[in-house]
Amino acid sequence: MRKIVTLVYYHSMARFFCAIEDAWKQYEPDAKFLHLAVFPGAWAYFKLHGREVVALSWRAHASSSEETDLSNEELQALIRFHASAPNLGHPQEKKLRRQGRKMMALCEALVTRFDPDVAIVSGDTRLPAESLMRALKRTNAATWYFEQGPYRTTVLDRQGVNANCSFRHELAGLQASATPFNPVTNATRWGNRLYTLLDRLALGQGAITGFVPPDLLPYRLRKCSRARYAALGSKAPDNMDARKTVLVAMQVPEDANNIYHNPLRLDDVGLLQIVLASADPSWTIVVREHPLYRRKYSPAFYDLVAASGNVMLSTAPLSQDLDRCRITVTVNSMTGLDAFAREHRVIVLGESFYDHLPGILTARSQDELRALLVTQNDTGCPKPAELLGPLIEKYFIRGHFTDIDLSFTRSIAQRVLASLPAVA
Repeated sequence: MRKIVTLVYYHSMARFFCAIEDAWKQYEPDAKFLHLAVFPGAWAYFKLHGREVVALSWRAHASSSEETDLSNEELQALIRFHASAPNLGHPQEKKLRRQGRKMMALCEALVTRFDPDVAIVSGDTRLPAESLMRALKRTNAATWYFEQGPYRTTVLDRQGVNANCSFRHELAGLQASATPFNPVTNATRWGNRLYTLLDRLALGQGAITGFVPPDLLPYRLRKCSRARYAALGSKAPDNMDARKTVLVAMQVPEDANNIYHNPLRLDDVGLLQIVLASADPSWTIVVREHPLYRRKYSPAFYDLVAASGNVMLSTAPLSQDLDRCRITVTVNSMTGLDAFAREHRVIVLGESFYDHLPGILTARSQDELRALLVTQNDTGCPKPAELLGPLIEKYFIRGHFTDIDLSFTRSIAQRVLASLPAVA
């Protein structure tokens, strides 16, 4: 009997992992799954659908056991994502450290008791994933990492996700082909507001009772006032020369990529500053926030936008921003790949799964960025459309965890099973 442990964050992911379990059991009916759910909505979905589940963060928080052999450095590495939150005070960090010890002790106990043959982990950062990954290193379990990919695809990799994936450097040799690039962008998404409401209620009660796992608390992001934001958004030149316009694709403020794969350690202000210092002062800089985080960047960031005469804050659709620019600069935002698809000169300042694609440029200093902004495009590189088709076909699974139709999970089960030795 094969045993599989999974780490799942949200209820939409729980539905996806239930589909993987069902697909797996078509091949191995006696397989046993144990799902570790982080948010209450995911736990409730698993429970209501008759699956074996542990409320990982909540059980760790309620536990009294902190018995683990973690050093201070190892503990700090476990909580790195959460400890990077702006405005985090010493009391909050102390709670995080205690939760880290409890989470590590719980993951070790669960892994020892369940003794999995396979693990499928959502992501490869944040405290639950870091703890489970560390516990699994002491076993012979085959670990796979799951993440959503570009254009509503799925990443399933043995090494990690984002810049940790196994194929990042391999992409330098990706061959252009006629494989069609037909990105899915507007598919209907599955969701259930009742599970979302459960998450909000569970976290909301923490403001009264104080009983909430510290690894579930979101970053405290202060919103720019509506009046000031409207004034910043009205700063738009009448005539823009696309050849002298740079699109700056901002990172999600609480993005793991910005913490783990940002060698220049550029925050929102730092990213805009390095572009301003590198670009010709006569050029226009179009700053694009992540649509879900508009008004949520730092006050110093909006101060810099206001003080810079050649910077405009965009509230336009992505397609419009891509139309009015020919150059895109980002740390490692997925917008960089969108811009590449539109044949922009894309300059990546951080590390990303796509930064070795032929035609993607990387800079690790202000001088390098300045040179790349004015360099001529390499006409020897294949057209992006000739690369993105084979990229998706070879390294990603078509289908997304929020799709209505999850029949593609059968191919996920097949891929993992094909990598395993036959059951005796």
